[in-house]
Amino acid sequence: MKRLVFAALFFAFILGIAIFSLTNHDSDTAIFSLTNDEASDDGESEEKTSLSGAILNIELIRVEQLDLTELVRETFTLNIEEVRAKHLKRVEAFTERVVLAQEVNILLGNYPWGPSIEVEELQSLLGLVVDGMYGEETRSAHLSELEIRKLAVDNVPNGAQLINVSSSTNNPSKSGDCFEETPELRSCWPGHEGGNEKIIQNAFDALPEVLRNRIPSDFILVNGCHPFSDRCAYGVMDSRGWGSDGRCCDMPWGRSIWISNRGINSGHLNDIMIHEAFHAVEYTTLSSDMRDRIRNEFGDSERAADGAVAYFGGNWQHYRGSGTGISDSQTALLNEIFN
Repeated sequence: MKRLVFAALFFAFILGIAIFSLTNHDSDTAIFSLTNDEASDDGESEEKTSLSGAILNIELIRVEQLDLTELVRETFTLNIEEVRAKHLKRVEAFTERVVLAQEVNILLGNYPWGPSIEVEELQSLLGLVVDGMYGEETRSAHLSELEIRKLAVDNVPNGAQLINVSSSTNNPSKSGDCFEETPELRSCWPGHEGGNEKIIQNAFDALPEVLRNRIPSDFILVNGCHPFSDRCAYGVMDSRGWGSDGRCCDMPWGRSIWISNRGINSGHLNDIMIHEAFHAVEYTTLSSDMRDRIRNEFGDSERAADGAVAYFGGNWQHYRGSGTGISDSQTALLNEIFN
């Protein structure tokens, strides 16, 4: 029975194919009864239509791909810019916090009354003339800034008290009347020690010629502890004439180099003299622009003076460390100054 059904189905399938072939043949005959030109034109037209459609589809796909690529590129670029902007904002905020913390540390620092390298950074922050001298002007600006920022004023030095202690410590046997009656007599100057003037003069004469010749001829050498400081320093260069009462510019030792007996006994007299001689050149002969370049190159004036010690063949450096060399750019700057 199954075989009969299968045979019937197979016969029906063959019959269907035959009918389809006959129908398709008639259609083909009708189509090809057209003239040869028409047939040729239609073939070319169909071919062109198919080709145009293919090209159109390819261009459409290409345009869509380009649009998608551009969209991806724009989105990627936008994301990168957003990330960069957010990163820059975080960096700026962090930098502001760091700078603020640094400024607070500077304002709350301990500063001696008188000359010191520490006060230069404070004066720069306060927008003052950077001369390395903590005096009444610096103290007033310091107090004002602390009050504005609501910071403690406990560390602000009291100049009058410090100077009085310094003067009595440095030279307890000298009376104020001696200085007032004979201000030009160095033995009456507060802090004057005396007795080693010849040694100091010899150290000055031993300075490298290019350095010694740059120092103004009206500079004087003083054997003693400069009265403006609360301690007896090895050496001090005073280009303005600071007094023991904290006043500036009316003392007879304006434009002077002070070398104390401590400095002489330290065994580093020649290097101390180079250090102070450089300060004399720096503050009395160089422009403010050059002084700014010196601070930018060395960090501050005291380290620059130590750099001059190394430049001129010395060894002892209080602020940079004995034996510290100088870089090529530092050497070039000092060459510019002294050559």
